[in-house]
Amino acid sequence: MRRLSVLPLLACLLLAACDRAPAPTGTATPVPAADPAQAVLSASQRFAALRSFHAELEVLGAQQPVRTAMDFVAPDRFRVQTPAGPQVIIGDTMFLQADDAIRQVPTPPGLLEQWRSPLPADIPAQALQAEDLGEQTLDGVSTRHYRLRGATAGERLEYWVDAQGLPRQIVRSGHNNGKPFQLRLRYSRFNDPALQVDLP
Repeated sequence: MRRLSVLPLLACLLLAACDRAPAPTGTATPVPAADPAQAVLSASQRFAALRSFHAELEVLGAQQPVRTAMDFVAPDRFRVQTPAGPQVIIGDTMFLQADDAIRQVPTPPGLLEQWRSPLPADIPAQALQAEDLGEQTLDGVSTRHYRLRGATAGERLEYWVDAQGLPRQIVRSGHNNGKPFQLRLRYSRFNDPALQVDLP
């Protein structure tokens, strides 16, 4: 499986710090898929098609734990919480707010796209080694828990998929520079029309 380059994204975010109805959130039991790899791939594809969502990120294993949050509104608007306050990215431009001023800083193309598509869009289901770990309740929502085996020994990617086929949580565990880490993303407010990202 292709390695997910999430930690460089975190470094960039820390450097930057110096009309649809909402999807149902009921507790219906998700139906287990016959093919776990296809279930995870389909969840990733549905997620990439969302018009908006809220994400909360936690990274353990760094020198200091990292916690941040992000809002996304299609096609290309992001608002990221940083120690310096919320920073807005529209397209390939970050509107950096600091010292009572706003600067426009170019960002690499597609820097935040993996927040929208955790798996590469072109990866075939047969390339994924996935297993179904059964039903699990996450924040009061019934989900199906899947685990994917990474290409690197000791690395794993886990998905919690709700009854609408959307990922509620994604956890990646592995090693970076020889040290263990765990990255957790939790998603909510799918297609919430009240979620807006405006120019600062």
